[in-house]
Amino acid sequence: MRYFIFLVFLTFMGCAQHPISEAMRASLDPGVSISGLFESPDAYTGKKVMLAGNIVKTRNFPDKTEIEVVQKNTDSSGWLDRGDATMGRFIFRQRGYLESEVYSEGRDIIGAGIVVGSQSGKIGSHDYLFPVIEPEELHLLPKYTYNPYYYGPYYPYYGPYYPYYGYGYNYGFGYGYYPGYCY
Repeated sequence: MRYFIFLVFLTFMGCAQHPISEAMRASLDPGVSISGLFESPDAYTGKKVMLAGNIVKTRNFPDKTEIEVVQKNTDSSGWLDRGDATMGRFIFRQRGYLESEVYSEGRDIIGAGIVVGSQSGKIGSHDYLFPVIEPEELHLLPKYTYNPYYYGPYYPYYGPYYPYYGYGYNYGFGYGYYPGYCY
């Protein structure tokens, strides 16, 4: 019985923990629509939200740092979806100084905080209205690295169509194969 409990403990040690605390997630406003937030940010002023995405730009000012982010959806563990779906861009406005080399372009970020309104700006030559969030929790997510040498647990597998379509047809080797990511 002790060994069973030990194995269960080891199994759950590897489970992903959400980067935003449980208390913060419980305090989020459930009535906030992400699409509504991006359409009219000022209507959600004072609401507590959680947003995540990819950093586009980090700007430092004497008393604050603004991080411009392309919004991405997250899964239940707080990791970003790898697809291209986005509602638009928003700004995390953090008091104090954040190093722009650490919070650099392309990094994944997640934060939860209060919507403080909107800020007009430009994306290229296009006028844009950014929702602005003052984060109470702000976390960079680990970088994903692609492992080109990972072939899955069934390597080598010839597949049911081996002599006609080659090795691993529909089972990897470039034919709809999802190799996964290393964390």
